[in-house]
Amino acid sequence: AFPNEEHAQSQNLAIELGRPPYQHGWMLDRLPNERERGMTVVPSLQSFSSQAFSYVGLDTPGQEERAKNMLCTTSLADVAVVVVSAAQGEWEASLETGRARELALDCFTMGIKTVVVWVSKMDDVTVQFSSERYEEIKKIVNTFLKEVGYKQKDVPFVPIAGLSGENLTSKSPEMGWYAGPTALDALDAVGPINRPAEKPLRMPVLKVHDVPDVGAVVVGRVETGSIRPGIKVIFSPSGLVAEVKSIQKDGAKVSEGTGGDVVGVSLSGVEAFEIRRGMVMSGSQDPAADAETFLAQVVVLDHPGEIRAGYCPSIAVHTAQVPCEFEELLSKIDRKTGKESEANPASARTGEVVTVKMRPRALVCLETFSAYASLGRFAIRDHSRTIAVGVIKEVTKRPVPKPRKENQYFDD
Repeated sequence: AFPNEEHAQSQNLAIELGRPPYQHGWMLDRLPNERERGMTVVPSLQSFSSQAFSYVGLDTPGQEERAKNMLCTTSLADVAVVVVSAAQGEWEASLETGRARELALDCFTMGIKTVVVWVSKMDDVTVQFSSERYEEIKKIVNTFLKEVGYKQKDVPFVPIAGLSGENLTSKSPEMGWYAGPTALDALDAVGPINRPAEKPLRMPVLKVHDVPDVGAVVVGRVETGSIRPGIKVIFSPSGLVAEVKSIQKDGAKVSEGTGGDVVGVSLSGVEAFEIRRGMVMSGSQDPAADAETFLAQVVVLDHPGEIRAGYCPSIAVHTAQVPCEFEELLSKIDRKTGKESEANPASARTGEVVTVKMRPRALVCLETFSAYASLGRFAIRDHSRTIAVGVIKEVTKRPVPKPRKENQYFDD
């Protein structure tokens, strides 16, 4: 996945600074504060391939305080690779804090239907490639994956050692007791992803770059439709209109980006500072619009008290995070029958399902789950915790802004 020269530089730097365990991780964690703290802070993308498929790996922060960065990237993924440490103390800490389970819940909420689990650090001195330790972790993780909603019949679990490459691309002689696939084979077994090509273009913005001699470049995943050089696109929120100059995928120019492709799009007619993460790029012929209000079905997962009208947490939807008010609680839903059990409830508690009317307190582009699934599901966050999840049933949209003109205040 990485050029040999870059990999060698990373290895030499890690050894020189007395941190050899980070010689591989620093290929993705390139910021000074990431290397100083030994953890991922901002998401990064890296292309790699097997004999069967091409992949884009999305490296996300796992720490609770970096949940905003993690959620915006998670919304782009087709497959979640949940990496849990087998090292004594590290695995127990992730269980005690509930962080491992919450990461799985966030993946499910953001629409990732397939999960693969890598049990890492099998070479740690406290583990020593123990099959008993692997089976202990596998049993617990399988349980909470089912609890958060995953219905996979057989979730693939792969014991690995990242530093020495055990079971990553070839079978490890240290773990002869393991008869399953390698880490890469487990990804290949997922197979091709089917996507709706007939729907209009929707591409949430993950990153924005101002590239010298090129201009504004936005990075994101094409959720539906396709994008080609020469077409006009509009950004929501804002109403900014731009023209696509070129498209890059896996570091190479391509003539088209289609559903599922993570692409960099070079634009003319806009400046990089005008675009931000969380905007949605769509075709000017069928543009996306901002939401005024929306109706959603919300499952309250873990709230310490009651949710009432007026409550205003934040929601994470595609690559955006905005404050959003519970304007009205319309009904409670019986989880067993799916039918209304109470109209106009005063409050909702942990474990209950409610239909609510919500009003974003900042501009954000939303769609119904039935029309654009990735733009119609969301996590509700409060005090750095996911307290509820929801799907959007109806959206009352604002009028699409008129395209902005240059020097609009001085036009005749």
